[in-house]
Amino acid sequence: MPDAVLALQRSLAALALDPDAAAFEADPGAFAAARGLPEGDQAAFRRYRDRLLYYRDAVREDICEPVDQDFPLTRTLLEGAGAWGACRAGFLSSRTFRSPFYRDISATFLGWLATSAWGRDRWPFLLELAHFELVRQLVEHLPDAAPPAGLRAVPRPGDLLVLAPSTQVLAYAYRVHEATWEAPAPEPGACRLLASRDAQGFIQWRELTEAAACLLARARGASLAAVAEELGLADLPGLLSFLAGLREAGAVLGFREA
Repeated sequence: MPDAVLALQRSLAALALDPDAAAFEADPGAFAAARGLPEGDQAAFRRYRDRLLYYRDAVREDICEPVDQDFPLTRTLLEGAGAWGACRAGFLSSRTFRSPFYRDISATFLGWLATSAWGRDRWPFLLELAHFELVRQLVEHLPDAAPPAGLRAVPRPGDLLVLAPSTQVLAYAYRVHEATWEAPAPEPGACRLLASRDAQGFIQWRELTEAAACLLARARGASLAAVAEELGLADLPGLLSFLAGLREAGAVLGFREA
């Protein structure tokens, strides 16, 4: 790519993503010159100042639109504290979004929260709340898949567990599933959750015991009986009944021989 084109792209990226547009607003030509653009581009920046400011606003809003939509409780929490704008600006200025796909913006935002630790000194639960919200979106929208051949509907002690593609087993230090619009800050308290989608496509949340969560995680690679013994779960018939119920609810695809 020619250096002049690359310099122009970088200048437009700076205009769109830098948190403060004051330097551009004060003198668009000087803004362009400082980034190595030739005189013709400097003149164009001055001539189209207002259009370029509209471009800045449009790019920022387009990038943040999925973040606004996919993290409603996080947004409610931070808007109440007057901090949502600063959070969005921090994400944009980090320039961590590299994917050409619009659908990857929200996952990139969550990754930025994780690596930057933005806001966690004030809201130590912030990353978990945002993760919970993104998982909810994924579980609702991940495509269905045809079950593998040979699955059984009724589990046997020697079987392996096959979860539905959209089912997620989660662990949090805060009770994120109890957050509400009125009280979006979750209370501290360890919880293990099963997120799944029913036959109508609606997401279902179940709080699990530690043993049940471990079973669902491990029984995909070892037999139900072996995992139950390892975890000290003596009621194997009750466990098999629990798993059969999860299959009926859509969280489990079925069971197969180990």
